[in-house]
Amino acid sequence: MKEYVLVEFIFTDEEAKSEISKLTTLGEDFTFIRSHYEYEDDNDGNREEYIRVSGRINSMTASVIKLQNPTLAGKMRISYIPEDLKDKYRR
Repeated sequence: MKEYVLVEFIFTDEEAKSEISKLTTLGEDFTFIRSHYEYEDDNDGNREEYIRVSGRINSMTASVIKLQNPTLAGKMRISYIPEDLKDKYRR
């Protein structure tokens, strides 16, 4: 049985197209849930805009990304890991 974790990727507008295409090449190891546009304004009136992509990813695939693709790994945030998967790696 494949074990999945919930994950988010945060991309700038310029990065989004190429990085999302990398995610689609993962096939069944990544299941897209949603994406949405977000922005933050600071006190000086500067705005940071980005696209948040949420999905489920095979835990082994996430590990491979962390080891082999530092650019994509830097955009990845694991948002939920099931307790049984945590216990498996604690042993």
